[in-house]
Amino acid sequence: MSINIEAVIWYVILLDCIGANIVAWCCNDWYREKFKTLHRHFPATKGWCFAYLILVLWLGCVLYRLEILPW
Repeated sequence: MSINIEAVIWYVILLDCIGANIVAWCCNDWYREKFKTLHRHFPATKGWCFAYLILVLWLGCVLYRLEILPW
């Protein structure tokens, strides 16, 4: 099984998802202070980031069942 473009894109999205959850759960005050204008448009709330994580993990399960992800 070789690595294809779908797997690379999924891994990049997974890294983004993990980063978003770290910011939402641990560093929300830092994010609010450093990125004042960005925080108004893209707030890092725990609920949205957790939903994002669930969706990304579900997509990973689907890609794994289709034998696209080389785990």
